[in-house]
Amino acid sequence: MKSQNGANAPTGSAWLKSMIGPVALYLLGEPNAAMSKPTEFRFGAHGSLSVDLEKGVWHSHEDGCGGGVLDLIAWKIGITSRAEQMGWLEQQGLKENQPVPYPESPDVLPASRRISACYDYTDEDGNDLFQVVRYEPKDFRQRRPDGKGGWMWSVKGVRQVPYRLPQLLDTPWDTPVFVVEGEKDVLRLESLGLVATCNAGGAGKWPSALNKHFARRHVVILADNDEPGRQHADKVCRALSQAEAEVRVLSLPGLLPKGDVSDWLDAGGTVEQLLQMVDAPCNHQFEDNDQQSVEDHFELGDDADEKQSQASLLVKFVEQRFELFHDQNKDVFAKDRTTGEVRDLASLQFRDALVAGFYSDSGKAPRDQSVREALSTLAGLGRFHGDREEVNRRTAGAAGDYFLDLAVSGSSRAVRIRLGKWEIVESPEAMFVRPESMQPIPAPVPGGSIEQLWHVANIPRGSRLLALAWLIECLRPDTPYPVLELLGEQGSAKSTTQTALRQLIDPNSCPLRSAPKSAEDLFISARVCAVVSLENISHLPAATQDAMCVLATGGGFAKRKLYSDAEESVISVKRPVVLNGISASVTAQDLVDRTITIETPVISERLEVTDLWREYEAERPCLLGALLDIFAKALELAPQMHIPVDERPRLVEFARLGMAVAAAAGHEPEDFLHEFNSSRQESLARTIDASPVAAAVVELVEARPQGVTASVKEILLILEQYRPTGCDSWPRSAKGLGDALRRAAPALRQIGIECKPLGKSGGTVKWGIGRKLSKQCPASPDVLPGDHPEQDIGTCRTSSRQLSPDTTITSPDMAFDESDAEAF
Repeated sequence: MKSQNGANAPTGSAWLKSMIGPVALYLLGEPNAAMSKPTEFRFGAHGSLSVDLEKGVWHSHEDGCGGGVLDLIAWKIGITSRAEQMGWLEQQGLKENQPVPYPESPDVLPASRRISACYDYTDEDGNDLFQVVRYEPKDFRQRRPDGKGGWMWSVKGVRQVPYRLPQLLDTPWDTPVFVVEGEKDVLRLESLGLVATCNAGGAGKWPSALNKHFARRHVVILADNDEPGRQHADKVCRALSQAEAEVRVLSLPGLLPKGDVSDWLDAGGTVEQLLQMVDAPCNHQFEDNDQQSVEDHFELGDDADEKQSQASLLVKFVEQRFELFHDQNKDVFAKDRTTGEVRDLASLQFRDALVAGFYSDSGKAPRDQSVREALSTLAGLGRFHGDREEVNRRTAGAAGDYFLDLAVSGSSRAVRIRLGKWEIVESPEAMFVRPESMQPIPAPVPGGSIEQLWHVANIPRGSRLLALAWLIECLRPDTPYPVLELLGEQGSAKSTTQTALRQLIDPNSCPLRSAPKSAEDLFISARVCAVVSLENISHLPAATQDAMCVLATGGGFAKRKLYSDAEESVISVKRPVVLNGISASVTAQDLVDRTITIETPVISERLEVTDLWREYEAERPCLLGALLDIFAKALELAPQMHIPVDERPRLVEFARLGMAVAAAAGHEPEDFLHEFNSSRQESLARTIDASPVAAAVVELVEARPQGVTASVKEILLILEQYRPTGCDSWPRSAKGLGDALRRAAPALRQIGIECKPLGKSGGTVKWGIGRKLSKQCPASPDVLPGDHPEQDIGTCRTSSRQLSPDTTITSPDMAFDESDAEAF
């Protein structure tokens, strides 16, 4: 297409030439923000169509055509007649009407001033309410439709709405909405896939009518880097906070004076970095405080360059004194190059250390704005330039080489435990982070006796090896942790016992905590504690018991981040758990298999608590030394401990360690196994009592020793006569019974009752329930005398070669094999 007017030819009146920008925006949509300039629009993914706003011409580099305003209309919509083109401009409201001057109409403007962009403000349905017109040189005017295809240069009485209101209303509630100072920044953020808006009129002109559109939304205010911009951000923050919005004011690092988010993006900023800063906890969040003023963001009289320089000085201060790195969850940490202490960059602990250290070195208190900017920069440096390291809480190590952090302020001292010995090291290989609630451990003294511990911890003599093995197992982070449950009647010193055990290996300012309300609360507590210690537990929901299983073996909890649908916040931990209560709260079979239960006996002689704890504190270094002596010796003896394959429990690592602990403490390994098995039997009995179906199965087998083989539906009818009185959780369908039988099967099997599916028979799944017969006694002869050919399968003298290949069999009516299980 050739230009009908010529690329440089006059296009008519001066106003027609100046309309190239609005016409291009109307016909071509939003320009490519990344490639456009103040004097030139670029359209298309590669900017192949350019619009020169100064010359009033356009050119398509892809099609090799161009021209003026009328050429653009002809090329885009096919109107070639000048009269029709002028009529189209008037119909679309792009032709300015001159006959009726309006008091606020910019008729008397310098000839050099021209319209560079028009921004439509619409209602919820997209109907035009008013328009903000941008001029070059930079100036703004507002106008509204006059209803006749023209404009009135006044918006008095016009409803005020946020820019891009329909897009705002279509945004999900949990997606962040960025509030900026101008329409240009809104369009720039939209071009990057973000949701943004602003108010008409610029800084300081936020009307209260806009607040309702942000109720219950997540709002991030990006302030321009000047005094009016910060005052505007403060005003908007206050207004939206009162409208029940969740509001944050984000200061962009490295922003030049009077710069905005577009300048920050032009300087190399990315969407990913912006969202990371939004998620960072160190950004300013508005608090409803009448005393807060603009000085919280910027001190009057300070130069912006000096403020930015102070943020840079803070970054340099940290880089000189700390080593930045991140863990597997991308959380950033700072290691003190002098003391070796490690702190979470997002914690108040590190922020205070930064402020105090900077003041000590420079004699100046850093401004809050500078601290926030420095922390944002440091978070990026640690995440993308720092190494990935493993960060531990209190314990670390594996394969017979372990560390216990003493958590002494101003040092990184730890105890190193190896086979047969332990020592205190000043600079351990492992790195430990110390949450606020973590307390220091006194330096252990070797050669003590562990017996003094039982003066405070009310553990019966027949369970002390269990408690001792649990304490030592808590120091091994590479193996699954058993859950310790302390039960006892009121006044049996359960809490005192639990506190004494916990404070020996992991002192904490809050050693006992109440039951978590959810699995998420449990994982959050585990993230900041080396031992999860719960008190007065009367009931544990199924979800919490499942979460405890995950904690004991190691796992994670993930949830969507607050400000991003595309990212997750992950807590990955493995922690020992101890809890106490009057009644048993651990009932889920999976958790029962991982739990050791100790009943605290009734106290016959009570002592004063103050004297008791004074004695405990005095003996704590010796007690810890004695514990470490046993631990080191047990590591040396552990390879010698063996458990027959068919007798290995689920916690086989704990069982072998317990046997080694017993030997190291001067007992026989079998003494520990006796305590361990007794505890497991009590837990199994409790699990069966907690399941009405399991209890009914036990009564059924007692009444019918030969067992039952039938469909689940028939078994449900049979079990009805053994249903516990007043039971509300009885299964109401065959499927419900099948699920209950599967959950109860492991516990029933351990008390000698086999309960398993036999596969389909005639289109129906059969189940077998009956007693499990022990396999041949080792003392039984392998070969029967020839004069006893009639010996039947129920006799203990039957040859092992005549038995089923299974290790156990049930009653004659229940002789299932592996093919039955596979068929099911």
